[in-house]
Amino acid sequence: MRKPFKPSDQAGNSNQKAEERILKVWTIDDIEQFKPNPDLYVVGNGHIMKGKDRLHLIVGYAGVGKSRAANYLAYCGATGNRWFDYDIKTPFKTLFIQTENGKARLQHDYEGLFTDLRGKVFFADLPTGTHFNEEWFRDQLKEIIKQNGIGMVILDPWTNVAPDLNHKEYSKAVELVLGCMPDEEENCPAIVVVAHLRKPDSGTKRKQGIELMHEVMGSQTLTSRSRFVLVMERANPTDPQDNRVVVTCAKNNDSPEAPRSCHRRGKATFEEVLDFDWSEYDEGAKSAARSTYTLSDVVDLLKPGEDVSSAEWKQRAATSLGISQSRFYDYQAEATSKERVFMVGRGRYRRPAA
Repeated sequence: MRKPFKPSDQAGNSNQKAEERILKVWTIDDIEQFKPNPDLYVVGNGHIMKGKDRLHLIVGYAGVGKSRAANYLAYCGATGNRWFDYDIKTPFKTLFIQTENGKARLQHDYEGLFTDLRGKVFFADLPTGTHFNEEWFRDQLKEIIKQNGIGMVILDPWTNVAPDLNHKEYSKAVELVLGCMPDEEENCPAIVVVAHLRKPDSGTKRKQGIELMHEVMGSQTLTSRSRFVLVMERANPTDPQDNRVVVTCAKNNDSPEAPRSCHRRGKATFEEVLDFDWSEYDEGAKSAARSTYTLSDVVDLLKPGEDVSSAEWKQRAATSLGISQSRFYDYQAEATSKERVFMVGRGRYRRPAA
């Protein structure tokens, strides 16, 4: 049983009633005997849960597929399919609060899935944007959640809720959003926020996985308040045509599990990539890989007229650009085929004189 601690009536304002604020403690017995409510578990082993004070984040750079991941979450909640590395514990209905995509784009994204999602996915009609700071909006949102039995609310993106990036406004916006939810914990939907990462500084070491959690816009407020943070990043940041993404559990307060996996993007769903080369991916980050590099960058590692061994050229690429071994050989073959360099002997290459 929790033991209440009551502040002394002698402290502070004598007119304030002591029973208004009670500080409680957990004993070891409380922790040992705790039995979680299974109805609150929605996605994964405590990764996304219902609860009035809980936020969950999907974060990534622009274009990585955050909105698609949110669409995929709604689809999995409706069908019971696995979402990335996480089982659906309790099927749910989803309400999107978003202003970026109109009916035409949504029709395209959900084509072929309408039967599975009918009556299970809803979109708030927001012709003038969100109005969380207005009581009518909060009251009607709470009523929509109750009437439709919503189990998941997705806000995409967070900047539509809190366009001002200062921490005071972010904190205020978080409280307003949480205040829209039903008071009963079991009826309170899980809340998922889609948030952008700050644009990386040119020339700096490429951050990866958990490191990116601290690059979220408004990170001090959003990540500290969130129980779960899913980071999405391109599997190959140098190739915009590569539709593979790496998803990493960067934070999870309610489960010891923090999986990482690679998936290929579809229009509204994802397919796991089982043969992903993790050693190459991690090698690129450890070598301080730049966020972008080109064939010319690799060729320019040789001076005009210079003759070098393949091993020396590869070492320069790893040191200067952070390119993995397999990626270097791809560039080397391309440079040779385009006659940007010439093979002049076994394992030796020369760049033409200027």
